[in-house]
Amino acid sequence: MRGKFLFIVGLAVGYVFGTRAGRKRYEQIKTAAQNIWESEPVQWSVKQAQDAVGDVAEEALTAAKRVIHQVTGDKPAAKKTPAAKPAAKPAAKAATEPAAKAAAKPAAK
Repeated sequence: MRGKFLFIVGLAVGYVFGTRAGRKRYEQIKTAAQNIWESEPVQWSVKQAQDAVGDVAEEALTAAKRVIHQVTGDKPAAKKTPAAKPAAKPAAKAATEPAAKAAAKPAAK
């Protein structure tokens, strides 16, 4: 109960200070943060992190697939090429097929 109370008090204090600072101060903070984010050293670090995460993610995916195939005993699936669509049946043949199938079945007594 005490934790909830302190959380609500913290929200209230933050709201009051935030509204007192006003829009002008908010814009100043936003501009400063944007300038830092767009700086060359920060963007270089972001690029390095993205590259590292991409490499690790790809290696982890490959390792996970290998383990799954070892556990299940399946061979890795070959990459499939899109299958050609079956040719559409002519309208006249499609209409006569159900009648031909019904006539081929013996009548039940």
